[in-house]
Amino acid sequence: MSGEPVPWPPAARAPEVTAYAGVRRKIMGAVVAQAIHAVTELGVVDRLAAGPATAAELAADLGADVDALTRFLRALAGEGLFTVAAGEYALTPAGELLRSDVPGSLRHLSRLMTGEAYRVWEEASLSLRTGGPAFEPVFGAPLFAWLADRPARQAEFDRAQAGLAGMRAQPLLARSWDGVGHVVDVGGGNGMLLGLLLAAHPWLRGTVFDRPGVTSEAGLPPRCRRVEGDFFVSVPAGGDVYLLAQILHDWDDRRAVQILRACHAAMPAGARLLVLEQVVPEDGGPHPAHLLDLHMLVLLGGRERTEPGWRRLLAAGGFEVRAVTPGERASVIEAVPA
Repeated sequence: MSGEPVPWPPAARAPEVTAYAGVRRKIMGAVVAQAIHAVTELGVVDRLAAGPATAAELAADLGADVDALTRFLRALAGEGLFTVAAGEYALTPAGELLRSDVPGSLRHLSRLMTGEAYRVWEEASLSLRTGGPAFEPVFGAPLFAWLADRPARQAEFDRAQAGLAGMRAQPLLARSWDGVGHVVDVGGGNGMLLGLLLAAHPWLRGTVFDRPGVTSEAGLPPRCRRVEGDFFVSVPAGGDVYLLAQILHDWDDRRAVQILRACHAAMPAGARLLVLEQVVPEDGGPHPAHLLDLHMLVLLGGRERTEPGWRRLLAAGGFEVRAVTPGERASVIEAVPA
């Protein structure tokens, strides 16, 4: 041993330095997510929608510490959400996506990925070891049961889900609905997604089906009714199209098959099932579904699935897949009772 100190990080060629910085940046990603949530909830993004402002002006308008706000803005400008010129901050096109008044706002996703979800991810190793969700060990109850006992949090969760409905609905809105009269949205929450569909097609009627306390007649769109129940047991009968919009990914295969069999039992002759979900690519390349898959595991014990995985699951539920229509944000899987 020479006794000379060893540099840290070790001296490296440029590609290795780049890799080091890249991995370090990924580890710090949680800080970025929380910083986005903090400034969005404070109202910075919506305030800047009205025009550029200095950190001092924003702090005075929104009740923030000017030094702290400057540091948050500086960091998020580095992430491409803000620009700064002559001391004034403005939104970039990426920052515009966090406004509360734009279609497809990602503000709602920011909220969903903080709070309870963030706390659960501190214990993600539980899921890694057991293959099950971490939410119940951390909070003492599964997510949906926990929300049912906390109306304020349930309402906030539902608002966030409704906020994502506009983008979620796009693959459905792009389809032809000729010859369809009645759509049953299984697990349809407050009816936002079905409302968009009915608004685009005036001849459609709809049924929103979800667990008790989730939907309200007052908030439902025209030509739509609410039915409460347990989709593991049964769903309303008589629809022409049954819709499962990002419902099955919440559950493991056993529970997902139960939902599918309940839909199968309710469907009259000629009815179709539309499953709106991510389809995980099999090429091994990067894809948003990979991270969503982990989130479903840690939060709920659910999973994203490959196309063969979806075909196997639907077959186990009594369905034959007729078509898989890929989409930028989600795919539409069309199936009929086998």
